[in-house]
Amino acid sequence: MNNFSLPLKVFICVFILILFFGAILLAQKVEIKVEDGIPVVYNPKEPAPPQDTPSHLTLKEDLVLGGESSSQEYPFSSISFMDVDDDENIIILDNEEACVKIFDKIGKQKCQFGRRGEGPGEFQYPSSLTAIGVDKIGIIDPRNHRFSCYARDGTCLKEINLEKYWRIERVKSDNQGYVYGNFYTVTEAEKEVTIVVELIKFDPEFKPLMTVASFEHTRKLRDINMTEKRFGYAVREDNSVVWGVNTDYILHIINPEGQIVRKIVKDYDPVKIDKEEREILYFNRFGDRKLPSEYSLNYPKNYPPFRYVICGSDGWMYVRTYNKTDKRENFYDVFDADGRYITRFTLPEEDMLFVVKKSKAYVVNREDIPSLTRYTMVWE
Repeated sequence: MNNFSLPLKVFICVFILILFFGAILLAQKVEIKVEDGIPVVYNPKEPAPPQDTPSHLTLKEDLVLGGESSSQEYPFSSISFMDVDDDENIIILDNEEACVKIFDKIGKQKCQFGRRGEGPGEFQYPSSLTAIGVDKIGIIDPRNHRFSCYARDGTCLKEINLEKYWRIERVKSDNQGYVYGNFYTVTEAEKEVTIVVELIKFDPEFKPLMTVASFEHTRKLRDINMTEKRFGYAVREDNSVVWGVNTDYILHIINPEGQIVRKIVKDYDPVKIDKEEREILYFNRFGDRKLPSEYSLNYPKNYPPFRYVICGSDGWMYVRTYNKTDKRENFYDVFDADGRYITRFTLPEEDMLFVVKKSKAYVVNREDIPSLTRYTMVWE
């Protein structure tokens, strides 16, 4: 015989529900702890915006350059890299044409400079570009072993021999002209390869000032890692830098002197690499080519927790993850300037967020006909 009365049963059920939902709310709480004198922001899996903070982001298309839907002739053969300056000029590095193209904020082309070659003002294989200060552009050309600095009208101001730093990648500049980049040192032994990756800060003459962080990994000579361990980093308007290694969902904020002033940690659910994802990874890297039998492909069980980091001009951080919707749209996690997980949004898998500036998001699509789309960011 049941000894519990109906009111008591109701009370017990309500109490259990309160505990359950209370635990959920507690799990979604952002916690900030001071560890070794550094504030560490612990974020839950789901967004937990502070009260009265806008937390819903809508992207409204307001400009398209290139692509099939553009009313212009196709202005790009490729979009290898891009940046936006303080006047909202759009600076595009077109690797296929070995040149830089600059458009004003309404999409009108202002100038173009560069061509294929080894001489002054020429590029062999330009791989990275960054706006420097208010009036300069820096370009990395690894095959010419050069870092070139140009005025916004295309005048070449200086060309610097990169010497041993010719493997530098993904350069970004702060407001004082200092440049950051990923530098790779590759050492091959008889049966293995050792790769050391450094995030380095350079002065305006491209002399190394400090190594912000580094890591090393070793693999067998003919092994290929299908997801690479790498740095994600971005430079903020206050000249601080956000960086992390994609094996952990931990971001560090450092001041211009290289000191860590804040850490951001986020909980997450790993994204498994199943058979379908393996096929996609292979095709994206090798296309229809078949590798020789002596090569071995290494697929990890899960994707890294994040792919790359973008910082907006307001100090907010946008992190592309490997989480996807059923329509294969990628999620971007959004953190405020203090590192609190505010919201997330999606973009099609083939689209890449490159720049967030003055409440505008600049997204590149590198498909058959490359395009750049600018969106107005509407917060509610």
